[in-house]
Amino acid sequence: MSNEKMGQRAEISTVQDRPQEPGVQVSRRKLLTAMGMAGAAIAAGSMLPGPSAAFGKGEQSVGGSVYDGPDGRSIWPELRTAGLIVTTTVAELRAHTRPDSRLLYFVRDEGQEGHFAYDPADTTSADNTGTILAAASGARFKRLMADDSVDVRWFGAKGDGTTDDTAAIRLAIGYVSAAFPQGGILYFPNGKYRVTDGFSLTGQKVSFLGAQAEIFLDNTSDTVTVLSFLGCSDFFVESLKISSSKTSKLHSKQAFGIYLKDSGKFRLSKLDISYRTDAIHIHFCDNFTLEGNDVYFLGEEGIRIGGSRNWRVANNRIHHHNGDGILLKHAGNPEGMYNGEIIGNFLYDGVNTFGLTSTIGGGVTSNEEVSGTAERNIHNLVISGNTFKNLRYGIGLSSVTNFTISGNTIQHVKMAGIRMDNSTVNNPSRNPGGESSITGNTVEDVTAGEGIQFMTNQAVVDKVAITGNHVRRVMHAVSHYPGIAASNASVSGNMVSECKVLLQASNCTISGNRFQQGGFPASELASNAIKLFETFVFTGNTFEDVSGHIGIGKGAGMMTGNSFKTGSSLCAILFRNDPIGNVYMLNNSYDCPNIAEKIAYEPAVTPKGKGKLSGDFTLGSAIQRYDTAIPAAGAYSPMSVIWNKDVGRGKPLGYVCIEGGEPGTWAPFGYIGAVKNGTATIHANADSVYIEHNLGVVPSYVSPTPLGNTGHIWVTDMTATHFTVRCSQIPAADTPILWEAKA
Repeated sequence: MSNEKMGQRAEISTVQDRPQEPGVQVSRRKLLTAMGMAGAAIAAGSMLPGPSAAFGKGEQSVGGSVYDGPDGRSIWPELRTAGLIVTTTVAELRAHTRPDSRLLYFVRDEGQEGHFAYDPADTTSADNTGTILAAASGARFKRLMADDSVDVRWFGAKGDGTTDDTAAIRLAIGYVSAAFPQGGILYFPNGKYRVTDGFSLTGQKVSFLGAQAEIFLDNTSDTVTVLSFLGCSDFFVESLKISSSKTSKLHSKQAFGIYLKDSGKFRLSKLDISYRTDAIHIHFCDNFTLEGNDVYFLGEEGIRIGGSRNWRVANNRIHHHNGDGILLKHAGNPEGMYNGEIIGNFLYDGVNTFGLTSTIGGGVTSNEEVSGTAERNIHNLVISGNTFKNLRYGIGLSSVTNFTISGNTIQHVKMAGIRMDNSTVNNPSRNPGGESSITGNTVEDVTAGEGIQFMTNQAVVDKVAITGNHVRRVMHAVSHYPGIAASNASVSGNMVSECKVLLQASNCTISGNRFQQGGFPASELASNAIKLFETFVFTGNTFEDVSGHIGIGKGAGMMTGNSFKTGSSLCAILFRNDPIGNVYMLNNSYDCPNIAEKIAYEPAVTPKGKGKLSGDFTLGSAIQRYDTAIPAAGAYSPMSVIWNKDVGRGKPLGYVCIEGGEPGTWAPFGYIGAVKNGTATIHANADSVYIEHNLGVVPSYVSPTPLGNTGHIWVTDMTATHFTVRCSQIPAADTPILWEAKA
């Protein structure tokens, strides 16, 4: 016996030494049964390992990893020596004339490695390069697969950056779709897959999974989308890079990275998409997640979502884009758009280099641009924990109901930090917005717009809480953009500083805020660092400014418990127009150079308007306020009080309305001056007594009190030195008179 045959017998005996029927060689099927399909697949290298280094460039081949150990020695010598596995190539299998159903055929072609078995019952299946190989003899060899994952290279894709892989990928998509109708995975190992056209899936459940793989569209068309999913569900696209040879004039085109319509239950994650019009464009979809993607160098939107429900956009990076970072559109959906979350994303560095040169890319926005009804609003939207830097704007919303904007950081934007935009361009139906909160955001360095604006003349905007935000450095050289602008809202606990106008509010409750340092360089009528309109409650706030004051225009409301500190030479509070109703002032603290003019009026304010300013409290319909004289106009109720601002010796503390009217009848009270008192005597058979008071001025008030029966008494002959007390009944005996005189 030759040495070669002896060696073969020795190797065969190694297999036969295992527990089995004595003297019987193990067949392929018996071995697979003994090991289990999973074990045999792992041993044979036929199980697709998912995103593994075994498929990476420069790594050990699949055949090597299956048959050779790290020291080069064979791991499964008995498989080879038993004649169960034949190493071959795709070309050799196609040329095979004598297939054997007892054998496994291991294909060693790079990228197409795997095990095939001859199926004698099949003589008609088409050769698809990846999973079925047709031999010249008519035999069909079929790839052994352990799961629903398919390597795109099995179908001829090279991933070398040069070969046109379009047809191979399309073939692979078709196979996965047909072979796994309940959902399969198309796997892209490490490589650059050059394609010349996009791929469109309709209704299939095909997922795309990459491992440092890039799909490179080598096509400069304005209308080619790389991946389109129409009416698809239950799939994902993960860990792929999508790029293009078209790198300019991308604005206002239809060249998307991924387009999805009428689809649901999908996830797009860990994608890298560049040089497209929109990176991800979604229309009428539901129940999906976009997470951990990096999209950039875009002609328009990073992520565009229209008419969709129940979605989440989280932890994505969107940058160097020419349009909106994330655009939400009702998209004409008659049912509106519901239940969306935009959380933890980073949007930054908008550009104007892809066709829209007039402006740079922005942050998150919603608009409709078609007429409709309130049902088309966006409902239940959360925008939280995002960062916006170096953009046209931060967050711009239109026609949104039930939203929360919280914990976002917005820095270095041009048009606005957070804005409710109900212009006719973005909301032609003027749908209302509100029932929401803007809480805990930081907005800094806005150059040509508002810090936080929830104020409009175009539509109803109400039931909004603007709470706990920090807004600073909202400055424009000419325009008076406010740090916070609000209407029909509760504005509380915010810190606003270094803004041209700190606050502009209409029909708001404003409480517990700190307003510091407006942007007016000088004290003048126009230096309104805070502007209040219509009805308001302004309570518990701190206002500190170098030159500005609080301006009230056609307002009515209450200002209580505030601290006003200003260097304005005019006043702390300026009434710019007649109030539409009474304005009540209660327990405020003033610190300003012109303390006598804590409250001032522009020339347009009439005496009747001044009469609507009430100080400290009301009693029924009665008012109280400060002035130097009784009012000359205005309607007043009895018990209304004017406290005298010009108090002094011999002057009253104020005036009280004793008969209501316009302006009513008033009487002074509480004269200020020296008080003298003493005792005098009306002698028996006398009807008067002369009393010297020595006040030096004619008394404003004299009170005589007889200690006996004198009848009615009164005072006459009052001068700066004396007065006379007279009685109607002459006493029969000397009667003491107690008297008091006030200057």
